[in-house]
Amino acid sequence: MFRLGHLTDPHFRSFAGARFQDFWGKRAVGALNLLVNRGRKHRMELLAAMCVDLKQRRLDHLAITGDLANVSLESEWREAQLWLGAYDAPPSAVTIIPGNHDTYVEDVVQARAFERNFGSYQTTDLRIGSDLYPFVRFRDDVAIIGVNTCVATGDLGAWGQIGAAQLARLEALLTAPDVVRRLRVVLLHHPPVMHRPPEHRNLRDRADLLALFERTGADLVLHGHDHRDERVVLRGPDGASIPVVGAGSASYAGSSARRSRYNVYEIEGKVITSLTFAHDQATDAYREVRRETL
Repeated sequence: MFRLGHLTDPHFRSFAGARFQDFWGKRAVGALNLLVNRGRKHRMELLAAMCVDLKQRRLDHLAITGDLANVSLESEWREAQLWLGAYDAPPSAVTIIPGNHDTYVEDVVQARAFERNFGSYQTTDLRIGSDLYPFVRFRDDVAIIGVNTCVATGDLGAWGQIGAAQLARLEALLTAPDVVRRLRVVLLHHPPVMHRPPEHRNLRDRADLLALFERTGADLVLHGHDHRDERVVLRGPDGASIPVVGAGSASYAGSSARRSRYNVYEIEGKVITSLTFAHDQATDAYREVRRETL
């Protein structure tokens, strides 16, 4: 059995070392939102507790699908790196992709700042083209494929876009013999369908992605972004089913239905069992709240 963990949208928080000139335009709005709203909803002590709990699960691999930051500050990513140090697994046992809060402004994207900080968690075992994304990591009989759905939007939206070039590389990757013979797990930040309107927070080229999956297939798609548990089944080749699972935010401190959570996938051959663990405020512990065969 291969045990794959999935957490998303931790939103690590720190302004340490930030300069006044770092906050202008979209970052200024995002920082204000963090101070008056988001800071109350996302609690760092929950991330610390999750780290302890995850270590006890003895996972074979952990996937993190973006939004490690709030406004793409180096100090936020340093907090994420400290958390990863506490989790105490080598980069070969953790895969990380960016979220829209990790690509918040254009200069961060141009400098490849996120990739500079987390490149060791994005190594690839099969290169298609010269760009980093998508990348694939072979772990036993599982192929973990990281896709970047995030761009610096230039506005206050949270929309994403994969782009035609990356989609072409993704299709080539999903149909490569070394990938096809494994169970294919695709990691996205944005969901491949619209669960929550409006349009300005969703994946703009999701129709192209759905058409790609219908041609190539996949065995499991994992995402974040919406800060809530989500399930949908996509159509693959010849009517095959592709389960898509979105996880709630790892640091959210709200109601029990959305409170800090992560998923574990127990993979045996082509059979996938999904388990959701959520923080129980009364006992200050993570407990299993859902189990299903996908």
